[in-house]
Amino acid sequence: MLVKFIAVDNKEQIDDNYAYIDDIYKAIRAGGLIKSLNIDPDAAAFGVGAVREVDDDGNVFVLEFNSADGKKSNIWSVYFAYGTYNNLKQLEISIYSDTYVPKVDEGYLEKLKIRIKKCISKDWERIIWLVDKDSECLSIYLYPQIYKVENLMREVINEVMTKQYGISWWDSYAPANIKKKHSDRLKEYKLKVPSFNDVDERLMSIDIDDLGALVQHKRYKWKPTYDERINSLLNGVQSYNEGIVREELFKQRVVETDLWAEQFSKYLPEDFNDRYAVFTRDRNHIMHNKLIDRAAFKTIKESVEQIEQDLMKAIKKVQNEILSNEEKIEIERQKQIELQMLEELDHECRENDANVSIRDRYEIEELFQDSITLFLSAMEENLRFKNDLEIMVHYSETENNGKLFSVKSKIDDVCLNFSYDMQIDDSEGADSSLDISCDNGKFCTSVGYCNGAVEYDEESGLYMPIIEDEIDDVGNTVDEILDLISRELPNYMENAEPEDIAECLNCCECGEEAICINEEILPIGTCMGCGYVNAVYECEMCHSWFNSDEDGRVMDDIAFCQNCLDRMEEE
Repeated sequence: MLVKFIAVDNKEQIDDNYAYIDDIYKAIRAGGLIKSLNIDPDAAAFGVGAVREVDDDGNVFVLEFNSADGKKSNIWSVYFAYGTYNNLKQLEISIYSDTYVPKVDEGYLEKLKIRIKKCISKDWERIIWLVDKDSECLSIYLYPQIYKVENLMREVINEVMTKQYGISWWDSYAPANIKKKHSDRLKEYKLKVPSFNDVDERLMSIDIDDLGALVQHKRYKWKPTYDERINSLLNGVQSYNEGIVREELFKQRVVETDLWAEQFSKYLPEDFNDRYAVFTRDRNHIMHNKLIDRAAFKTIKESVEQIEQDLMKAIKKVQNEILSNEEKIEIERQKQIELQMLEELDHECRENDANVSIRDRYEIEELFQDSITLFLSAMEENLRFKNDLEIMVHYSETENNGKLFSVKSKIDDVCLNFSYDMQIDDSEGADSSLDISCDNGKFCTSVGYCNGAVEYDEESGLYMPIIEDEIDDVGNTVDEILDLISRELPNYMENAEPEDIAECLNCCECGEEAICINEEILPIGTCMGCGYVNAVYECEMCHSWFNSDEDGRVMDDIAFCQNCLDRMEEE
């Protein structure tokens, strides 16, 4: 849908809904806007007219045709739907085209919608505009120019005021109402933009008309003179009247500083303030999404361009004058703030239009930090029941590289040390990686991230995605490292033969039947489950294995289990 509007409360009774729409069609055709009708040949053979009834109740009609606009031709559908609301008759008109793209230099849709509106305006009490993509494209074109002029105005004020009155000029010359407006917005502004908490953003957070007021501001001083009425108030002869006091005080003020006369008139044309007032009204019209046509577009565009030229010339004049080092630093600082805010606004626009994330370096770091947190959590979850392994986490969120974690075998003290390194490129569409390596490159894997990228589409006036942002699943990296640990730190219990383990003998530490009795694998007595070294011996008499900490006896390197000792005592 390109345009939609509703006519409400007809002034004259409409007896024939079809005939009323047919009259609109004839007016469009008389205006030279129709090249040919889109009517099914079979329907045309039965005498079907240009306007076709869509429903059986005679309330919805459609007019389908090809446009006549020079050499260009597009397919159009205009729907007319009658209805009622609160006993008031309505006529909803919707204009569609799958081939027409609203552009600044394409005026056909404007002619069509205005032609239809003129046909019906005399017959209805109100016409309410709902959708207008044609007007929207004009506003989208003007918005960047208006935004640029606003910031040029801020730059001129900062340049002039800082040069003439120092960096504290705001406290001395800004009117109280403007200071209050800034103060009221300060908390919310800094909550939304925390990165600017420590910068001077006063001109960025006040309205466009406040900038015009600052240029023309006059600073007064009190020049007291004797006044009988004030004297009477002070002596109680006359009751106190705040209005009288204020009136007399205003009579006794004289201009101390006239910013326009003394400063800004040196750099800006004489009629600048009048034209700036017009620019302010035009700016509010565009920013508040009000309708414009091409005549208004042309007028506003010329006004904006003239104001821009005035401000550019003013900036050059001011910059040609000598500034102190302090003032130069402050002006440059303000420029950098405004430039950064413009860049952030553009960045937000690019992301919102294309619905992709274009992350900066710090945001990619945070993304990788989240991946590391997920990775370590998964590793601890997978290894927490491995009694033969010990995991030690070394990761520090403050660093982009360093030690990540270690895994050590409790059985033979073999240790694997893992480190990480973030390779970050925050360019649009660029690849970054979180590299995880083991023991100085013996093993390396990575979690990749691709930054989003967009391009500007002139026809729609929007940014469109060309590369979607995406980060690899950390689960794949977890699986790779678990496989490495399994290879480098093998589970002795799983690889042992039954004859390598003492039968019916449990470890004193973990209670598992996993005590090694094959010294070619591990020292005799070592638990293959937890690494604890048990004091086990082979009985000289029955050749069974026993734990001397629990039973049996070892004397002069001769070992007897408890059963054999009991039999010897019985004998």
